[in-house]
Amino acid sequence: MPRAADPVACNSDGLECFAAGDPAAAEALLRQAFQGLSHEKGILVNLGLALMQQGKVDQAERCYRLALSSHELRVRRSAAKNLGFLLLWRGDHQQGWHWHGRRFEGEPFQASEWRGDPLNGQPLTVWNDVGMGDAFQFVRYTLPLLQRGEKVRFAVAASQIALFRDHLAWEITEVVDRQSVDHLHGGPQIPLMSLIPLLDATTLWGRRFSGPTWHSPQSNAANQQHVGLCWASNPQDRTMHAYKSCAPEQLLELQQRRLPSCTPISLQTDEAEAHQRLKLQPARPDWSDTLKRMAHCRGVFSVDTAVAHLAAGSGRPTTMILSDPPDWRWRPVPEDPKAPPWYPSLELASPGLKPVAPP
Repeated sequence: MPRAADPVACNSDGLECFAAGDPAAAEALLRQAFQGLSHEKGILVNLGLALMQQGKVDQAERCYRLALSSHELRVRRSAAKNLGFLLLWRGDHQQGWHWHGRRFEGEPFQASEWRGDPLNGQPLTVWNDVGMGDAFQFVRYTLPLLQRGEKVRFAVAASQIALFRDHLAWEITEVVDRQSVDHLHGGPQIPLMSLIPLLDATTLWGRRFSGPTWHSPQSNAANQQHVGLCWASNPQDRTMHAYKSCAPEQLLELQQRRLPSCTPISLQTDEAEAHQRLKLQPARPDWSDTLKRMAHCRGVFSVDTAVAHLAAGSGRPTTMILSDPPDWRWRPVPEDPKAPPWYPSLELASPGLKPVAPP
């Protein structure tokens, strides 16, 4: 059978197209794959993602809803998670959070998942179930709990522990490695993304949050002679890496237009070829060190990744280059279309480096 007609090969090649930044080609191949393997509803989850990356939202929603009928638990979970994000993108918070909450269907920890009942002095473990940037952004939701006297254990990736322990703008009870969390006998707990609908279903409180997230190292204006650049998202996420990244030359162009007197520095820890080509020194793989580097930046230009959240949360003027269409959190909400975008110092820009006008 020719490779182009082999559904298994089409599925594999479709996934490779994500890595190449070509969701249209991924869509065509994944459609062929599903025609030949119509019982494999997991293909529909990836097809929905390819459609979503092209702005074909209605078609993506249909794929996710069809995938919900899969007999495979992992497929149903992925479909529910993606459908939840899609509905949040639409501004339907009630249904969006409902389906997103189904991403852990069948997990034993749900028996002890915190649902807002009195904690009576027990520590609540909030563990990050998403990316590093999400932890930087949504840690703000621990603050209302701490302010009302609750004890909060924040469980994150090991590489983030020192940053949250030493530089968070408010004192958290304990910061631990999320790999150490006992999901069966560890007491009340909740995934970070499930805490948001419990405290702030419309996300308006979070969007209007105006305080700093980090105690940033002191640096006066005379020392802020750099511009920080971050052009690539997590390379481990092959379905999203190319979609959310840009060429570093785009950010250098932006730096030359806006802050030509400043020296560009990299806030990336990977991207060896680009660093060599542009004669830039990569950042150390240490989030506390990255925060210190940002203190010497007059501004930061970044794609939608953890570096942008760290910079904006520390009060650095930050321009974020969005993917098209952008992630759900950068869309306006029906309850207040003019609500600010999560950080006072953040400017959103289109992939063409043009500022995104306020709604």
